[in-house]
Amino acid sequence: MEFSRRSLLAGGALLATAGLAGCAGDTRNPMEGRSTAIPDHPVTIEWLSQELADNEGRDLRRSLVAAFQRRFPTITVDLLQVPPTTDVRRTTLTTQIAGGATSPDVYLGDCAWPPQFAHHALAMPLGRPEDDPGFWSAYPERVVATTLYEGQAWAFPFYLDIAFLYHRADLLAKHDLAVPRTWEEMADTALRLRETGDVRYGFVWQGASSETLTCNFTEMLADAGGALMDDAARRILVDSDAGRQTLEFMSGLIARGVSPAAVGTFAEEQAMTAFSSGQAAFLRNWSYAWGAAGNPEGSAVAGRVGVTLRPTFDGSGRSRLSTLGGWHNFVNPHTRQLGAALAFARWLAQEEAQTIMATTSPYTPTLAAVLADPEVTAQDNPTFRLSADAELVLRPTGTPYYPQVSKAVYTSVNPVLVEGGGDVTEVLAEMAAGMERARDGVAL
Repeated sequence: MEFSRRSLLAGGALLATAGLAGCAGDTRNPMEGRSTAIPDHPVTIEWLSQELADNEGRDLRRSLVAAFQRRFPTITVDLLQVPPTTDVRRTTLTTQIAGGATSPDVYLGDCAWPPQFAHHALAMPLGRPEDDPGFWSAYPERVVATTLYEGQAWAFPFYLDIAFLYHRADLLAKHDLAVPRTWEEMADTALRLRETGDVRYGFVWQGASSETLTCNFTEMLADAGGALMDDAARRILVDSDAGRQTLEFMSGLIARGVSPAAVGTFAEEQAMTAFSSGQAAFLRNWSYAWGAAGNPEGSAVAGRVGVTLRPTFDGSGRSRLSTLGGWHNFVNPHTRQLGAALAFARWLAQEEAQTIMATTSPYTPTLAAVLADPEVTAQDNPTFRLSADAELVLRPTGTPYYPQVSKAVYTSVNPVLVEGGGDVTEVLAEMAAGMERARDGVAL
C-alpha cells in the first residue's frame, strides 16, 4: 500500500479535533491552539530511541529516518542517545518532561508505560481509537489495548516483543529427542541433555528481581490457567492454585538442577549469553534472540538452533502463550514541532516503516497486515511466522501504578528462586497484598 501524506494529514486533523482529556491535575489540552499540520518549511525534531540493529548489523533507525525524510523533506530527524537501561530511561524521561523539557520530541518507550505517562501528563494524547478506526483497526486488539488509558491512545505501536522457547536442535537430533510440548517434558529433556555432558545448563530464563521476572511469571501463570489481576474488576487473582503451581514449578526448576541457581540473577543478556555460548539446551527469550543466536560473529551455536512458541503445562487448556512486550513511540506534550513529531511517530507505525523494519531486521512489526505479508513470512526468521499464532498475555499495565504492581510481583518471586524453598502460600499472600497496595497508589 502506497503511503499517503493525505492519510497522515487526515489523521492529524482528527487528533486535533478529538475530545482530549487532561490528566494528573493538568486539565489543559496540550494540543489546544497548536497546529498539527505537517510543516511546509524546514524543521528539526529529535527522536530518543535505543540502538536498533538490522540484519546486517547496521543502524535500522537511520534507514527509517532516511525513508521518512524522503517522504517529508521539510522534517529533519536527529537521533538522541538513550540512558543505559529501560528503568533509568523511564526515570530520566519522567524527570525531564515533568520539568517542561521540549526534547526529545518523540521517544521510544516500553508498552507498559502509557497509563503511567498519561496520568502524569508526560505524553501527548492521540485521540480515541473509535474516532480513527481506519488507523487503529489495523493492529491486534491487545496491542491497541497497551496504548490506552481512560479510553484514549497515548502512543503509536512500533514493534512487538514475543517470548519463545529456543532449543539446541542439533542436540535434540543427536539424542533422538522431540521438541518439548509441555513444561514438564521440557524439564525432563533438559535434564537428559545435561546428563549427556553436552551442555552445562538445561534451561535458562530471566529470574532477576526486575520487570523481566514479572514477564516470566505472568506468562507461566497464564499457562497454569491463572492471572495476576482482573483489569476490568481490579481484583487481585494471583493468590490461587495456579499461582501456587507456577511458583512451585519455577523454584523446582532450580531445585532439580534443570536451571542454574544463578538464574535468579539473570536478565535477558545473561540468559542469552549462556545459550549463545553453547552452555544451555533451552532458552526462554524474546524475538530478538533468534538473530542473536544465529549470528556466527557472536554465537557459538549459530546454525544449530530451533525455536517454537512456549510450551504449556501438562493438561492445561491454554497454549501458545507469551507475555505481550514491545515498544511504542510517544510524543512529548511540550514539543515545539507538534505537527512534525506527530507525523514521524505515526509514520513509524504505518506500512512503509513497518515493512522496512520487517524485511531488514529481526524486529517484529505491530501492523497485522505486514506481519502476515508473504514477503515478511518468507524471511529467514521463523519468529515472524510463529508470532502470528501466539496468544498474547497482557500484564496489568492499565493502572498508572503498574511499576509498583510489578515490583510487588518480582520482589516476592525472586527470593524464592535465590534462597529456595519458603512457604509458597505465604509468599503469594504477601504478593497479593503488595499488589493491592500498589494498585491503589499506596507506597510499597
